[in-house]
Amino acid sequence: MTAPGSSAPPPAAPASRYSLGSMPNMLRSLLVIGFFLLVLVAIVPRMNEVERPAVDAAGKASAVAAQTSWPIELPTGLGSGWVPTTATYAPGTDKVPTFTTVWKTPTGGDIAFKQAAAPTDTWVSTSVTDNPAAGTVTVGGRTLERYAGGRTSQVSYVVRPSASGGLTLVATTNASEDELKTFVAALKPVTPSAS
Repeated sequence: MTAPGSSAPPPAAPASRYSLGSMPNMLRSLLVIGFFLLVLVAIVPRMNEVERPAVDAAGKASAVAAQTSWPIELPTGLGSGWVPTTATYAPGTDKVPTFTTVWKTPTGGDIAFKQAAAPTDTWVSTSVTDNPAAGTVTVGGRTLERYAGGRTSQVSYVVRPSASGGLTLVATTNASEDELKTFVAALKPVTPSAS
């Protein structure tokens, strides 16, 4: 019932064919969305690896040598391309106090260099990434234990202390063994910082 003089409401507009959700319309929408996603992926910059800034390994080594009275060693005169990215003094495996530095090599590999007084066998095994002993090698007049050929492609050199109070040194790399030899040949004792 409508009041005299008023008209009936206009009929509702028919639903849009686009809003009915036909399969071709859904596929066109997906193609448009996919295109925009591809454009977004193409323009967003990506990094292959995160560059770690260089650290003051020599300064940290001098401080640790002063704190512990350890004969800490670091490489000297390596030249450009050798960048220390980590230098820490903290408990390692089996809570053995460990001075660790990590170095980026000129070819982009890494060398982890650990030093500890009286480490456990587990500490040594973990430091050489559980690789088996693979003979010895002489570098810079030192005879080093060589570890390689295990579950990783890494190579490690171990220097055992020759005197009481000396340190066990472990250098492990995923770079070439020639770079590891260059690194180990450059090792020299650091001067402890003034307390």
